[in-house]
Amino acid sequence: MDTVSRSVDSRQYIRVPFKRPLRFHTVASDNCFDYVAQDLSQGGVRFISSEFFPIGTKVAVRIQLEDCAKIVEVEGRVVWVRYNPMAEVYQLGLQFNDEAVSQRGTIGSYVRSM
Repeated sequence: MDTVSRSVDSRQYIRVPFKRPLRFHTVASDNCFDYVAQDLSQGGVRFISSEFFPIGTKVAVRIQLEDCAKIVEVEGRVVWVRYNPMAEVYQLGLQFNDEAVSQRGTIGSYVRSM
């Protein structure tokens, strides 16, 4: 058995910086929220929010991949939340659902082209 301690990145997908508009709404309500994404991968997206959303919140996300040319819509859920008390904002990580295979493929192609 290998006893060497290693730092392992458990991410399944490559993440790239991504500063583009993001719109989502929780499945439980029709309220839409507009933010700017911070980074993107085929498996999810990270963004900054002034609103708190609990882990497990199911969301529908609309992401503008290119300047007004390519918009994808995918469902997912909040998988982590970090509060920044200095800025009074939250960083949130969304994981896309596995069911959205075609949209995730489009996002993956975009990420690989970066």
